[in-house]
Amino acid sequence: MRTLLSVFLFLFYFTYPSSQTSRELIFNTNSTKSSSNSTRFMTFIALVDPLCKPSPFFSHHHWYSSLLTSSSSTTSFIHIYNTLIHGFSASLTPYQAKHINSSHGVLSLFPDSIFHLHTTRSPSFLGLNNLKLKLLNSSGSNVIIGFMDTGIWPEHPSFADDGLEPIPAHWRGKCETGFGFNQSNCNKKLIGARFFSGGYRALFGHLDHPTSEYRSPRDHDGHGTHVSSIAAGAPVTGSSFYGFAGGLAQGMAPNARIAVYKVCWVSGCLLSDICAAFEKAILDGVNIISISLGSSRLPFYLDLLSIVSLRAFSGGIFVASSAGNEGPTWASITNTPPWITTVGAGTIDRDFPAKLLLGNGISITGISITLTRESKLTRGFHRLYFGGEISSSKFSFSRQLVKGNIVLCLTTGHMPRMLLGASLLSLGAVAMVICHGSIDPNGIISEPHVIPTITVGILEAKLIEDYILSSDSPVANISSQGTVEKHAKPAPIVAAFSSRGPNSAVPGILKPDVIAPSVNILGAWTDAIGPSSVALDNRRPQFNIMSGTSMACPHVSGVAAIIKSVHPDWGPSEIKSALMTTSNTHKLYYYRNVSLLSSSLILDESTGKAANPFDFGAGHIHPERALDPGLVFDLGYQDYIDFLCELNYTKNEIHIISGKHANCSNIGKGQLNYPAIVVAAEKVGHEGVNFYRRLKNVNEVGSRKYKAKVVGLRGFYKVDVIPKKLKFSKIDEKLSFKIAIRKEKGVAKRNSLWVGALIWHEIGGKHRVRCPIVIFSRQG
Repeated sequence: MRTLLSVFLFLFYFTYPSSQTSRELIFNTNSTKSSSNSTRFMTFIALVDPLCKPSPFFSHHHWYSSLLTSSSSTTSFIHIYNTLIHGFSASLTPYQAKHINSSHGVLSLFPDSIFHLHTTRSPSFLGLNNLKLKLLNSSGSNVIIGFMDTGIWPEHPSFADDGLEPIPAHWRGKCETGFGFNQSNCNKKLIGARFFSGGYRALFGHLDHPTSEYRSPRDHDGHGTHVSSIAAGAPVTGSSFYGFAGGLAQGMAPNARIAVYKVCWVSGCLLSDICAAFEKAILDGVNIISISLGSSRLPFYLDLLSIVSLRAFSGGIFVASSAGNEGPTWASITNTPPWITTVGAGTIDRDFPAKLLLGNGISITGISITLTRESKLTRGFHRLYFGGEISSSKFSFSRQLVKGNIVLCLTTGHMPRMLLGASLLSLGAVAMVICHGSIDPNGIISEPHVIPTITVGILEAKLIEDYILSSDSPVANISSQGTVEKHAKPAPIVAAFSSRGPNSAVPGILKPDVIAPSVNILGAWTDAIGPSSVALDNRRPQFNIMSGTSMACPHVSGVAAIIKSVHPDWGPSEIKSALMTTSNTHKLYYYRNVSLLSSSLILDESTGKAANPFDFGAGHIHPERALDPGLVFDLGYQDYIDFLCELNYTKNEIHIISGKHANCSNIGKGQLNYPAIVVAAEKVGHEGVNFYRRLKNVNEVGSRKYKAKVVGLRGFYKVDVIPKKLKFSKIDEKLSFKIAIRKEKGVAKRNSLWVGALIWHEIGGKHRVRCPIVIFSRQG
């Protein structure tokens, strides 16, 4: 337990050398340098055992105050935690932190850390416009989704409460007043709003822009407004982004209630504030937490976001989070705990095609949401200029070279593309052609640039570059074809930017869990800033189009709300299992306006080949099937404690995670009942390995029989299921089975990844329960 602080203090000194303070080095602010490491303050979160409060102290607050006083700290508390976790956050020097960590009852100290956000048609694409689901959503919903993000723009029509029934009786939250926000901004749709800035102000000293940034739940950034509307926005007819993606815009669960917890500001989201928001959300009575930002890949006892999310699970709260945008890098997934539903990025079948006609007659196809059919750029040819490869925010162009020209830019990595477009506009460029490189090799992401922009893929960019470099006077004409719905492209595919498995924290747990729509998604927007978020963008659209796993997460949060409204007795594990076991692994096509599965597997944009479970998890969500999965893999809180024991965590480490003294008596006797099987090939070896799982019957008709079928893996691994049939006689009955995996004799190693699935088919019924099986080589 005490080694935890030693690791943190080592990182503190190693990462923050005396020549630079932590704020200057990590956050690039203008903090004053400290003269000595011993006097430099850093925010810590103290996790304590509440049962260890010494008897002389009449309250925990009194006890915590004594710890600060005895450490010679003159600072006050930032947050005090009393429910999900127990303890406090405060600014401390390393000496003070070391003293507090050695105090009786203190389990560990976590240094505060900063998190960043992972930054219409999708309901129809997911099958949410059919009659059955319309009827389900016609009644009032008691499900409340809590969003931890940048706040909300409450006046937006997506948050109107027309036709909604009274606020659910279990709601205990409130609307906090602040700059530009008061209690009247809430209604029967937006039923609660809070903001948390204590940890942020402790780090930065103040809000960067206290007026324009709104020290209140009001959203200056736009991200929070966008994701809230994706999950639970009310129907808004005639919606579009300047004519693109036009039609009816509504959330996945348009009658679900919204509670907002603003934890993110201009420079990021502080862990201490997020923990405080989690506590309030649970006390307020939310049913689902949607959090589109990423945790670390540390062991769970070092990751406070993992800890608070497990505590939320124990209270019956479904937590969905984004997978991250660091793909297609292997093992880049964030939010790795099995009790979180981690969502990767998929596409939908809508497109915004645009054409770039080169002077040599070659026509290049791209996409754009910033061109119009009437644009003057379509009336004649403009000179093309090659802006080169750009990999950071340090870019500069000559006004003389770009003025009046269309500029081709090849970007790499996660550089600020919106600022790039703004820079070109300020220098007089008339348009930009952009290639996003490996994070979007096919050019599927269209962004709301302030300058007219066409996005193209890597191959198309090379054709344009070759033409520019080979011509004495390269020119081009650009035009937009508007919005094309259905059949516009094969969908879904896994976006290249979506973070991938395997799970670096726990390789045996599949991550991501599922994928959901997240590319070019229309959602509500704030009135405080332009859609590109750059200063010179004076546009104020009602809706914006954005991409990222941030957009995938609220799709799942909204679908989870629908499932919860239909099955109010289901806990988070039942909802998660339903989402995973009913998901799609194949692309969709349309027949007579009905969405059907094709025979082609979901593709990976980064390779152009079939994707695998490390790309899409169990598959792409299918909401209608998830409402009636037939069987679920159920998990309880004690199952996760047993899982932590199986990871060989110490009793102290499990105490840090769970807040309770662990009972590891079941170690070696069971496995986590997860709806997927992931194992290293080296572990299977020649002896083989056995897995044990349990299914619960949630079919309304209690008596049902299922037969097991294993697909894939043949010729490489032999998979036996014992028993091969399960007979359920009543609802909520649980039956167990074994999966034995053995390597086929005489088969040489040919690759590093083997993928299959165990499918339980209902005999004489419609249900199909799919459990992915993934075998991978650690040396692959």
